[in-house]
Amino acid sequence: MSNNGAGHAGQVVDLAAVRAQRQRQARTVILQASNVRADAEVHRHIGLNDSLHLADLHEILGTSFGFCESPGATPWHFSTADDREERLDAADPIHEHLAGEGDRISYHFGLWDVTITAVESYPRDAGTPRALCVGGSGAFGDREFDLADINAALTGTATIRTVLEATNPEVRDIITRSGIFDFVPLLQALDLTREPDLARGTAELLRGLPVEKQPPARDAFWSVALALACMGDEALGNHILETTMAALGWEDDDGTPLTGVRVRELCVESLTLLADVGGYGEHARSPVDRLDIYRCLLGRGAAE
Repeated sequence: MSNNGAGHAGQVVDLAAVRAQRQRQARTVILQASNVRADAEVHRHIGLNDSLHLADLHEILGTSFGFCESPGATPWHFSTADDREERLDAADPIHEHLAGEGDRISYHFGLWDVTITAVESYPRDAGTPRALCVGGSGAFGDREFDLADINAALTGTATIRTVLEATNPEVRDIITRSGIFDFVPLLQALDLTREPDLARGTAELLRGLPVEKQPPARDAFWSVALALACMGDEALGNHILETTMAALGWEDDDGTPLTGVRVRELCVESLTLLADVGGYGEHARSPVDRLDIYRCLLGRGAAE
């Protein structure tokens, strides 16, 4: 095959490479974004879709750090980690610069400099949130670090409304009363609109939970269900239970905060039934199978 175009001789397009780029599967990359000064440090850990562009990362960082009410009025750019003047194109996909552990770039917003480091990267599911702040410390000025507010802003009010509409009304009520909107990305990732692959008897049992009638016991059960859906260890589960029940205003009989153990005791009958179908306890099903259980339990269909 000949190429007679002037100025283009010798240039060969690697169609396989182009096709591979187009077919690339997006991954979740965990970034540590840090502003370190002599008098203070501000850190954020953010998980996001690495197929987003640096311009998207600019907006995500602005929300996570709370830099400015009108970010368009302040000059900003990304650069290589070693040279502020070596600017990166805001249209570049994030994975071109932050693909693997240890990759670093810098973000400059006005006079603020932020070092961004890739901590880890892994395949993402279709229901994984676009971006999520998973932790942090410190803040600028009089602002306080509020993880729930940050994630509510990152997730978006329209998305929050859509996700909550597909959620069991009692779970929706717990999120609203507690103000813990961190659960929304979790529920979004579960994809509650998907039909769970469960035996009819299992689905019917789940629709009858919780069996407890008292408000604190019912709140305790749903708090446990949300904690289980996080697929974390016991320490994380206890933290979620204790934080959620405290935010809902419940305390133990002696006025002390409820521990994770006490929260589970409040709904032990329902948890026993949940264990019978493999959703809880020592003989719980595999993580993949449990996701269908939690999807059925937390979705709106369980209440219908």
